[in-house]
Amino acid sequence: MKFSKTYIDNFFNNINDYHSMVELFTIAYTELKEQSSLPDWYVELREIINWQAHSDRSGVWTYYEILNDTSATTLISRLRAKEENEILTMYMMGINKCSNETIMEQIDNWILENEEKIYQHLSNIFISNKHWFYSI
Repeated sequence: MKFSKTYIDNFFNNINDYHSMVELFTIAYTELKEQSSLPDWYVELREIINWQAHSDRSGVWTYYEILNDTSATTLISRLRAKEENEILTMYMMGINKCSNETIMEQIDNWILENEEKIYQHLSNIFISNKHWFYSI
């Protein structure tokens, strides 16, 4: 599906608005859902969004309970490469610990308290891959 430049521009001009990020993610999902191999940037984006969303809705333990090892490895690698140590530390803290209520609560609290940091990280992923959105 081809999107107009104006349509995509609207979301990137308002990239700090969560709605714009959701719309861009939806576009990426729609374009990539049939592919057998996903770009690492998309996996990073999807995992951070899901991690935060699970925390907001029902507790981050529900994210870790169904964690895909391959996706987690991709996310960890990308966070390390970007030296995004704070998010990386909190993300890794929960791996294989979904039944530890103390750790899950600590991660949930951190996600809530650091929502802007997470949104900024998501925005940076979108901006770094802006060319992809204009090329579809």
